[in-house]
Amino acid sequence: MKNFKTKCYVLLGMFAIFNGAIAQESEISEAKIISVINPLQSHNIQVGDVLSRKIILDVKAPYQLSLQTLPMKGVRHDDVELSQISITQSASKEGIQYNIDLRYQVFTAVFVPSVLQLPAEKFALTGGPQALSVNLPAWKFWFSPLAPKGMTKARENMHMQFKPTQIDLQQHKNKLIVFTGILIVGLLGLVYINADKRWLPFMNGAFAKAHRKLKKLPKNAEGEKQALSDMHQAFNQLHGSNLFANELNIFLTKHPAFVKLTKEIEAFFEQSNQALFAQKTQSGDQLMADLMVLSRRLRDCERGV
Repeated sequence: MKNFKTKCYVLLGMFAIFNGAIAQESEISEAKIISVINPLQSHNIQVGDVLSRKIILDVKAPYQLSLQTLPMKGVRHDDVELSQISITQSASKEGIQYNIDLRYQVFTAVFVPSVLQLPAEKFALTGGPQALSVNLPAWKFWFSPLAPKGMTKARENMHMQFKPTQIDLQQHKNKLIVFTGILIVGLLGLVYINADKRWLPFMNGAFAKAHRKLKKLPKNAEGEKQALSDMHQAFNQLHGSNLFANELNIFLTKHPAFVKLTKEIEAFFEQSNQALFAQKTQSGDQLMADLMVLSRRLRDCERGV
């Protein structure tokens, strides 16, 4: 009889161990922590600091997380309080994935560096043939006190406040003035080079006037004749008398700024003779376009650009 009881106890113990093994195997297969994100810093934590843990838990069907057994907001463990808990979930055919966000705040009055920990948590699962749970281990950190032990009068340990050192801005002011001057000169230069108006000095030269007139002329036979006449008038004004093709060398000697456009000027006089005194060989639109380009380039030479 005694041997029979002993055998029964042995069998019951083996059965319990077998059930525990099955339960542990079910826990691993039916629920799994995908990731745990602990606080980045585990040292120099002070009173009032908030520490966050994020857990992603994957639970297979038909199990689901038991919301009734979750840790309660405001619960304290060793001077660490759970200040906030939030859960989001996404379902799939295989089961449910839970994103659990836990935030803890440190409340302790120790005056020496100490090792504290975010408490271990246990997440219960329901809905299956047996109850399962997933354990989240504790996370340890170093707590640093704000004041050392034995300090009774804070005023005696206070430091004098000093005004921040002033920065000498004079060199920056000088650079700003110089750069502003360069910017203004550059802008005036761009206006001087590209503008056609008369309100700036040295902008009302002979070819500047001719260029403005050409821009207003119609693109027809009368406009072409007037454009050629305006260009000749500009050459005559600079030359001091009527300028003919055989006098171009004298003109360029007196006005060397136009030497770089010698070929273009000679081509203009040839085009002018063909248009005014011979059979026209160039289309009106092309002639007006060429005169516009030439007048602008002559205007730039006139301005010394």
